[in-house]
Amino acid sequence: MKKKALTVGELRKALEGAPDNLEVRLSSDTGVDQGMGEIIIESARRVKYGLPEGKHFEDGSTGVDYFDIYANDTGEWDGEEDEE
Repeated sequence: MKKKALTVGELRKALEGAPDNLEVRLSSDTGVDQGMGEIIIESARRVKYGLPEGKHFEDGSTGVDYFDIYANDTGEWDGEEDEE
């Protein structure tokens, strides 16, 4: 199955009607969410900047523009599964 990156438009649509205090959680089909502790989404922000005039990246682009969701594994795991 081909993977596709989530766009801001898709994220915005998914957030329609969600209350501001609703917790965001990470899930995965590939196990990225199965670290030794709990995965916590710590921040989300737009990353946008341009290089100085005349400069460019290896691919020829002159700037960066994407939305970053930052998460970490807390490392706090007692070896037992949580009961639902």
